[in-house]
This record gives sequence, C-alpha cells and structure tokens, in this order.
Amino acid sequence: MTPLIICTIFASNHRGMEKIYNLKATERAFFNMYVELMTVQSPINRLRKQERQVLAEIIYQNSALSKDYKDPEDSKKWRELFSYERKQEMAEAVGSMSEASFANCLSSLRKHGLLDADNYLHKGLRIYPNEKNGIVFNFTIRNAK
Repeated sequence: MTPLIICTIFASNHRGMEKIYNLKATERAFFNMYVELMTVQSPINRLRKQERQVLAEIIYQNSALSKDYKDPEDSKKWRELFSYERKQEMAEAVGSMSEASFANCLSSLRKHGLLDADNYLHKGLRIYPNEKNGIVFNFTIRNAK
C-alpha cells in the first residue's frame, strides 16, 4: 500500500484569522502538488507544464531512493537516480514521454539551475518527508496599496 502524506497549508490575515488545510496524497501526488504550489517562485514559474511534471517526478524519485541509503545525499544515489533505466521509468511515469523529450526537459531544468551539471537537485528541492516531518506553507495576506 502506498503511504499517504499530509501537507498542511496554514493561512492567516492581519486579524489573526487562521485556516489550516490538511491535504492527503500519495507521495508522488504530494510532489506534484508541491511543484505546482512553487510555481509562484522563480525559476519554477518559468517552466512549462511538462518540465514541472519531470521536476516533480525527479523530486519524488530522489525521496523514494533516499530511503535505501543511510546518507540521503550519497553520490551513489544520484548516479542511480539518473541511470538509463531510472530515466526511462521517470519518462513513463510522467506520461509515456519520449527519451528525447525527457532529455530536453532535463536540459531545461539544468538551464534554470534546478539541476546542476552532475544531475544533483538544487538543495532547496531535496525534500525527504516522513511521519516525523513534512512541509508547511504559511501564507501571509497583505493589503494592496
């Protein structure tokens, strides 16, 4: 059975009014939601939909693979993450993408600084959620002037 992840979104305004949304999702769906929420920030906001899907799949695969390593930043994990077989799996997972299209998405992610030349994810995208930790989005509402 695929474990569910709960993402908490916390919103408040100047009156102290709060609303918490608990979203339950599979780990893969969580990373897709995460990337979509991050489209408000550069450089993710400049990615095409297909590139965002590839990015979410890479983040998901990174998190899933890290469970097999004592050190989630082990260089062997990064080599495995971008092995030919794993890239084929990721391309299939995002919608039967061709090898060329997947390679183009990887190039675009490198161009935007989300992957480095060695295919390491940007440090801000190395997310390892589990039962003990998660991600909380705090939205602060400002009055427009």
